[in-house]
Amino acid sequence: MMGAKPVIGIIGGTGLMGQWFKRFFENHGYKVLIASRRTELSIEECTKKSDVVIVSVPIGITVDVIKKVGPLVKKGGLLMDLTSMKKEQVKAMLGNSGCEVIGTHPVFGPGVESLLNQTIVLCPARGEKWLDWLKKEFLKGGAKLKIASPDEHDKMMSVIQGVMHFSSITISHVLKELDIDIMESQEYSSPIYRLRMDMVGRILNQDPRLYSEIEINNPETPKTLNVYLKTCERLYDIIKEKDTKAFIDYFKEAADYLGDFKEEAEKYSDYLIGKIVHKKKKKGEVII
Repeated sequence: MMGAKPVIGIIGGTGLMGQWFKRFFENHGYKVLIASRRTELSIEECTKKSDVVIVSVPIGITVDVIKKVGPLVKKGGLLMDLTSMKKEQVKAMLGNSGCEVIGTHPVFGPGVESLLNQTIVLCPARGEKWLDWLKKEFLKGGAKLKIASPDEHDKMMSVIQGVMHFSSITISHVLKELDIDIMESQEYSSPIYRLRMDMVGRILNQDPRLYSEIEINNPETPKTLNVYLKTCERLYDIIKEKDTKAFIDYFKEAADYLGDFKEEAEKYSDYLIGKIVHKKKKKGEVII
């Protein structure tokens, strides 16, 4: 389609995600250049020498970096970013370059071994030539692709990341305020509680600056969290008032909204619980 393989330039390529995509594209036979504050190659030279320019820097400085490199991207080239926000980033790429633009969000961390069954959201914003190429490369790696507008992406991430991370952080603070010993709580719990706490622990074992940027910089998150807090208050009032009928109605309303997903979720969580139980048996731990 494009003749010789394009050169990939990763701005911020010494970071964990930059390194992950460097390995990915090199494994697919591409020449990859990287530039950051720690490399001899400047970000300007890296951009000029590349056909595909990927901005992989912290969320808080992404737009500033885009403004710097965007005008230098080849007219027939592609400019991408890897942040978990899209509206402002895509707007900046469109406004500061004349090339094709695809907002890109790999919905996974740099610890994954491959793209197999990993989700990547693509927000094509200008041009079509590079979209087919990018989709083919990611699909060859086994990725699941979702095409969305920047607005759709940010709204969905305000739930998937905004609410979920918010609830995980607050759960840990509730346990802290109540002076609950985390390890002792496992002795009272079912495997499903352990699974939930594993997800809390996983998030809180990550870089807090990254999560602050995810929570604070998505303009949709405050609106979504406002809805979340209102529903929490409603359920709290029902429980405080000991209104069993209202609780059942509220529960059923939520269950009806999930529809068939409930059965799928139960089967999948049963599978995960089975794995946890099997692991505990092998370690000789008591199963509650």
